Order: sequence, then C-alpha cells, then structure tokens
Amino acid sequence: MKFALRRLTHIDLPQKAERYLPVMATQVLFAVICSAVSIGLRFIADLFMPGAGPFALTIPAVLVATLFGRWLCGAITETISSLYAWYFVLPVTGSFYFAVPADGPRVVVNMLSGYFVVALAEAFRRAVRHALADRDALLLELQHRVKNNFASIASVLRLQISATPSDDAKEELKAALGRVESFAQAYEFLYHDADYTGAVEMRGYLEGLCRALATSLGSARNVDIHCDAEAADIPRDRAILIGLLVNEVANNSVKHAFGASGGGQIQVRFRRDDEAFRVEVSDDGIGMSGKGRPGSLGMRLIRGLTAQANGTVEVDSGKGGTRHNFVFQR
Repeated sequence: MKFALRRLTHIDLPQKAERYLPVMATQVLFAVICSAVSIGLRFIADLFMPGAGPFALTIPAVLVATLFGRWLCGAITETISSLYAWYFVLPVTGSFYFAVPADGPRVVVNMLSGYFVVALAEAFRRAVRHALADRDALLLELQHRVKNNFASIASVLRLQISATPSDDAKEELKAALGRVESFAQAYEFLYHDADYTGAVEMRGYLEGLCRALATSLGSARNVDIHCDAEAADIPRDRAILIGLLVNEVANNSVKHAFGASGGGQIQVRFRRDDEAFRVEVSDDGIGMSGKGRPGSLGMRLIRGLTAQANGTVEVDSGKGGTRHNFVFQR
C-alpha cells in the first residue's frame, strides 16, 4: 500500500500522455473527467440531501485534477463544477438567477476559494516534483559512486592476479573477481531499470536480470537461464539482496553444475503469498560437487545474504540437479 501511495507522487498525466496528445488537450480531457465525477457525486448527494453543500464536492475533484493534471486542469474543473452547482443546485434551479440575493456573494466566495485551492495544490505539486528530482539526482550520484567502487575493486583484483605466482591463489582471486563483477551487474541493472519510489517490481527486475545473466554467463557455456516470476513490489534493499543471491547461485551453477562440456538449463522462480516471498533457483546439472559443499565460501556467502534479507534457504542436490529454495518473510 505504501509503495502505491509513493508512486502516486510520480504521476504527471500531461507528461505521461504527451507522446499521444498535446499537453493542453490532456489537461482539458482530464478536467472534463474530474468534472463529470464531481457532477455525478453531486447528483447522488442530491438524491438523499437535496441542495446540501452545493460547492463542497467540487474540492476533491479540484485537488485530484490539479495534483495529477497541473493547475490549468484544476482551474477548468473548478469552473465547470461550480457553474454546474450554481445552475442546477442553487435555487432558482435550471437558471443562473438567485432566489436569495445573498447567494450571489456566496457563489463568488466559493469559486474564489476553489481557485485558491488550485493555487495551493499546484504549489504543493511543484514542491513534490522538485523534491523527487533532487532525490533522483542523489540516487544517480550514489549509483555512479557504487559502480566506480566496484570497478576499483575489480581493477585491484586483476592486478593482484597478474602479480600472484601461485596458481591456487590465482584461482581464488579469479573467483573473488567473478563475485565482484556479478554484484556490480546486479546493482547496475537494478538502478538502471527501477524507478526511485523505494520499491522494485520483481517480475521485471528478475526477468531482466536473468536475460543479462544468460547473455554474460550462459552463452559462453551453452546454458539457458529462464525466469518465471509473479508481479510484486519489494523494498529496494531486499530486492538488491535477492538479485545478488540469484547472481551467486546462477554463477555457481554455470561454473560447476554442467561439467567441462557445459550445456543445461537454470530456472529462476519467484512467488508470493500472504506470509512470504519465495525464490527458487534450480539447475539440471550433475548435482553439488565439493566446491558447493555446505562449508564452502559460495554457500557461506549465500547463507549470509539470505540472513541479511531476513530469509531462509534450503538446498536439495542430487543426480537430477541442484535446487535452492529461499523464503523471505514479508
């Protein structure tokens, strides 16, 4: 719910529809829709409380129109809704004449108040948009710095690999380099494709991540990586950890599950229920080898990331392949 509310602050209908309609046309159309809703509510109210609060129901419509359609949309909505209330609700109904002369000043005051609401809502809308723009700029700067930090670490590891005489040490450093590059890929993909609402839509994220893994890892070993994910919003920090887990397990499978000749499939599944998010990463390889034993660095890393994401993991391995089942409490 809170992620849906945050996304509402990003809605600017004229901007979203400008590829299809001119900005002014979108504003006029949305104003007509908001006015129609206001008039419909006014009609329903008159069935039970005839004439009560003739201008009261214009304010919600004006707020919605201004916040999502800008000030011109709000002003048009205020004008249409107020004129309707004046003509059809106030006595004399069906006329712009007033049965009570004092109603004239009241109408003027109500309409001016409506336009004042438009001005306040427009000021609030602009302040929110500026705040969001500043936050996006800060997040992009953070992304850039994280990316540079990963690149620096990778460069140091490459230098160390070239300067290390021991073959065993080189293999360990290469494994560390692979993990750093894998983590960098998860971060880069996440921040490149996700919006900045604090939540990540997991279907699109995991599907894109699996495509990237298939291109960068699977193609070299003739391994297909498939994704079957349900739509769900997850906090960004937890989504990052899940992406890193998928990266680590997929990397391990590509490197160790299919033997020297390669060839096989990796399946990533994401499901949600009322209590938890469930992620399954499975392969149809030869089963877990000594490199994937419970005490290995790879498994310690997987368990550490899982605990950090407030989850649990179960590993099932045999001749038909290896399956990692992750459960993350909601």
